[in-house]
Amino acid sequence: MRNESVLAVITARGGSKRVLQKNLQKIGNETLIHRAVNASILSKCVDKIVLSSDCPLIINEAKKYGCDAPFIRPQELATDKARSEDVLEHAIRNVPGFDWVLLIQPTSPFRTAEDIDTAFSIVKKTNRPSCVGVLRMNLQRSYKKYHLFNGDVFNSATQQQCRSRNDSTVKFALNGAIYLTRYPVFCRQKN
Repeated sequence: MRNESVLAVITARGGSKRVLQKNLQKIGNETLIHRAVNASILSKCVDKIVLSSDCPLIINEAKKYGCDAPFIRPQELATDKARSEDVLEHAIRNVPGFDWVLLIQPTSPFRTAEDIDTAFSIVKKTNRPSCVGVLRMNLQRSYKKYHLFNGDVFNSATQQQCRSRNDSTVKFALNGAIYLTRYPVFCRQKN
């Protein structure tokens, strides 16, 4: 990202109820936190990586692999009902001054540095303000549906830009791996 700075924010709270200490669980020999930090470090685009967490164990794990943890996430942002947008807003208030912000969720452990770099390549090539990770979806699933139309993806639940659902050729759902946006755009829109 020549002449543009990128902040990666890894979000990992400690209070998972379904899977205890979820963000410290291992796939192979690596914790989910380690995989998130490693993908961010290996990316050619990321300038700074910070962790947003309320959990000392997660903070120590992230620091062990080279992630900065300059603040502790407030308890009100570490609940089941806390929105990722609010967590990200808190993080960028504490670490201001970047051109881009990248939200990395450890619970998408198969994201790679190449995936991150591809997202940046897409926004630069298309001159778009944001990019998210998606997956092709089975039409029977009840996730929010996204449609591909003329090379762009649109949310069918909002003001979509495609003329009808029949215009789209492929259905997608968010996969949680990458949420990338221009810093000022996020600060203005909070999403």
